[in-house]
Amino acid sequence: MMIVSCSFIFLIRPDILSTVQAQLPGGAAATVSVFSLTWLVSLAIIRSYHRHTMGEGYDLYAKILTAAFINFIALCFIAYFFAVPYPRWLVGLASIFSVLLTLVERWLMRRALHRNRRHGEYNYPTVIVGSPEGIHDTIDRLSTVVGLSVGYAPIAVCPIAQATIEDDPNAPQHLIAVPFTPRNERESKLRVLALNSRLAQTAKQIGAQTVLIADVLTRDSETMRTLSLAVESANMELALTTSVADLGGSQLVLRTNMALPVLSASLPQYSWPTRLLKRAIDIAGALIALIPGSIIMAIVAVAIKMEDGGPVFYKQERIGIYGNPFYCLKLRSMRVNADKLDAQVAAQAGVDLGTTFKVKNDPRITRVGRFIRKTSIDEIPQFINVLKGDMSLVGPRPQRQYEVDQYSTLYSTRLLVRPGITGPWQISGRNDLSPKDAEFLDVNYVENWSLMTDIAILIKTVGVVLRGDGAY
Repeated sequence: MMIVSCSFIFLIRPDILSTVQAQLPGGAAATVSVFSLTWLVSLAIIRSYHRHTMGEGYDLYAKILTAAFINFIALCFIAYFFAVPYPRWLVGLASIFSVLLTLVERWLMRRALHRNRRHGEYNYPTVIVGSPEGIHDTIDRLSTVVGLSVGYAPIAVCPIAQATIEDDPNAPQHLIAVPFTPRNERESKLRVLALNSRLAQTAKQIGAQTVLIADVLTRDSETMRTLSLAVESANMELALTTSVADLGGSQLVLRTNMALPVLSASLPQYSWPTRLLKRAIDIAGALIALIPGSIIMAIVAVAIKMEDGGPVFYKQERIGIYGNPFYCLKLRSMRVNADKLDAQVAAQAGVDLGTTFKVKNDPRITRVGRFIRKTSIDEIPQFINVLKGDMSLVGPRPQRQYEVDQYSTLYSTRLLVRPGITGPWQISGRNDLSPKDAEFLDVNYVENWSLMTDIAILIKTVGVVLRGDGAY
């Protein structure tokens, strides 16, 4: 992609090519080689070539954007440290074009990979360890459309359970082998392995590349530590299924003090410099968006007034960061006072009035409203909320008080960040997501957000809005 970028720049700017050929050692060939090597190293630094990176979601694009920043800094450093007079336009344009082309290339490759995995190709042969119930559940999850993209193909299972000594109920639990009853023809083809000192070697011999722990074994158990050493020393991957509440997204540091080994967790993205930069991006982005947005709002305002004569804007109390209420602005897409009919519409549609309440073909939506909802034009006024500090460009969607009242303890963590105009669930299905999936995405965002992730979500939002995915 860097070679293509440089070639395109030389084509449209022959003066840059002439400068490179005349003033730089090795000419264009050496310059393009250095640029390409720098780009490859930058992608390697952010683990772009890790075995699971290609199958990831928007995190993949966030990593590529981070690599672009590293690449630009590296090229500037090389030019300064080695006194190589690279043309500034070449450095800038090559960095921009290469990242855009790489984003497109990785997107196409990711789609191809997921398509191939749905046909059983390019997967990692996997041994699943856990209780029979946990194994069945893991197999079911890996068989879904989303699960197939993970790339774990079960070839064997190791069913276990915890048991206590009957004569001594206070004795520590130990693991025992239990029967595994296949539920279908696919599961009947899986080999059953025993949990012993030779599990890793046996898994290696049958061609496994991953040992996946479904449940029963915990991260702090002696058996897990032993199995981890055996599996990883055999050059296989040890993977653990985790709940959304796990500390996996935190930066973990193990302090191995003999008296009390302590595992401390931190989320470095919540430092004040990062928060300040996010706020600066919010303000700049909102100001830029409101320039064309104001013209669009003016045109839509006329259409709304002509349809029913009601108010153009609609404001509704929503709950923001730390549970503080604010008024969220939108272009009105429903009949006047439509929010008072939420319970009635939900009952008629046979859906729950909960945290993800949305109804297809809602009778309260006007003709103009149906169009501006499909195109997300109704949300343009929320850039004003961003300027006021009520919202951010990216974050969980703001919800109403009755929805917040239904949050679980874990789901309430979405209130630790400013709500956003767009966010992870908007680019992952929007209103078509199940409540469980929406909760996972929101909590995962709170735990793992970064500036590059936000930029990746903003870029992907453009495609979602153009296609109208899940909007109603």
